[in-house]
Amino acid sequence: MLGDNIKALRTNKNMYQQDLADDLSVSKSTIAMWETNKRIPDATTLLKIANYFNISVDELLGNTLPNSEPSLTTSPEYRGFNILDKENIYMIPIFRTVSAGFGAYADDQICGYEPLYLESQREAEETLAIAVKGDSMYPKIEEDDLVVVHKQDYFENGDIVVAVVCGENDGFVKRAFQTEGKLTLESINPSYPPMVFSGSKLDDIKIMGVVKKIIKSV
Repeated sequence: MLGDNIKALRTNKNMYQQDLADDLSVSKSTIAMWETNKRIPDATTLLKIANYFNISVDELLGNTLPNSEPSLTTSPEYRGFNILDKENIYMIPIFRTVSAGFGAYADDQICGYEPLYLESQREAEETLAIAVKGDSMYPKIEEDDLVVVHKQDYFENGDIVVAVVCGENDGFVKRAFQTEGKLTLESINPSYPPMVFSGSKLDDIKIMGVVKKIIKSV
């Protein structure tokens, strides 16, 4: 886990927690919480930690092994794509529920991070990922797929949006269509009927973002 990796990197350099805390400008208790997996560093801090130990964020998260030999499946030159500027790689938080990702949230509502290439820091701050539950958008979106969402309250007809109903604990990932005086949220799975909001009910529904990318679970 991430905490174990941070601890191993620190101890390999013969450092105490206070030493690392001083170098990263955080408290010793923060280092302790990271190493015991009681708190997850945010995306900016993850990049700072990785740079400090001169490794990639993927290596810090345990997704790749440092000093491993290149292979046909891991080396970019064999996979037909170019290495992107690491300054444009941002660690985007993944949330377990729709509602948790919008507004104030605690670290424990984040279940992980997904590295994404984005154009700017501002775009990164307006982007999050949600682990989808249920089969209402099957087969396009399946259980545990990640949807990458840009926070915005506008959309084009046919977009897949994230919507929240006032008073509900969670929201919806649906395809949205709007005509004058009516908003329709449709599932791709025909087993689920469309949700129609009109008149005063339009005040109960809020579009929180638009799905820009779907990352399939494996």
